[in-house]
Amino acid sequence: MASWNTIESDPGVFTNLVEAFGAKGLEFAELFSLDDTEFERLSPIYGLIFLFKWTGESNTSESVSEVPNLFFAKQVISNACATQAILSVLLNISPETNPEIQLGPTLEELRAFSAELPSDMRGLAIENSEAIRNAHNSFARPEPFIVNEQKATAADDVFHFVAFLPFENHVYELDGLKPGPIHHGAINNNSSWLSVAKTAIQQRIETYAASEIKFNLLAIVRDQRQVLEEERSRLQSILATNNDPQVSAELAQVEANFANETAKRQAWEEENTRRRHNYIPFCVDLFKVLAEKSILPSLIDKANEIARNKRGQGLSPSK
Repeated sequence: MASWNTIESDPGVFTNLVEAFGAKGLEFAELFSLDDTEFERLSPIYGLIFLFKWTGESNTSESVSEVPNLFFAKQVISNACATQAILSVLLNISPETNPEIQLGPTLEELRAFSAELPSDMRGLAIENSEAIRNAHNSFARPEPFIVNEQKATAADDVFHFVAFLPFENHVYELDGLKPGPIHHGAINNNSSWLSVAKTAIQQRIETYAASEIKFNLLAIVRDQRQVLEEERSRLQSILATNNDPQVSAELAQVEANFANETAKRQAWEEENTRRRHNYIPFCVDLFKVLAEKSILPSLIDKANEIARNKRGQGLSPSK
């Protein structure tokens, strides 16, 4: 079976990844806080992807159970926990209640095929999906050198992705390394599912608070360009019958926001192109030219001198 490569936790990578699966109407947004205002700004949020340092320890207080109709798959693939967490959210989005989201043929076929399968067989179904594997691996950084794979040791930092999502008025954490879904509580009528997920994530972070700060949280939200297009159409309809200056100002702001979203997408495309590019031949040729012109030795001496000076000042040589 072909291998799966590690991919970077990045909103541009993940957005282009789900679009490579064939999904439409979605994008990823990075969250820098758990403030309710941040959640409200991005509403609706279909799920959260949480990256944390994995220690291999089992939390015995977690309630693990089987949930009818909830898509949960055991992770049977190395280096694919990011894609597995993303699929855990996408394949639990109801087309009836979320018609604005289109999963596309690849994901719809996977959901239909695996509907009656146990969680371990669902994991194998993901592993055997050539379309999903190829899309995943297309975002891997090029490896110009062949290295022998080694299993992580206790001294290595190993990170893991899990998903948080609402399902039938309850909040679940889906972690492919666990026996089943983790129930975090029911959704109260007066609160959002995000308040339940926020509490669970805060508790997870607090368990590492003394020794770990490497966390990443991404929200799966609507394609913001679609949101702005709908708002633009609404405001234009109002202006067609009522030339209100305030509405005109709102429309101008929407147009500016749409331009920013378009620029963001273009930046994501450029960054992903750079991620895929192999710069090693360029670097090798550059060093050859510098060496031929007898420039390289002086540059190395200068770099070593800067590093020595920084070490003498108690600074990292890389800063």
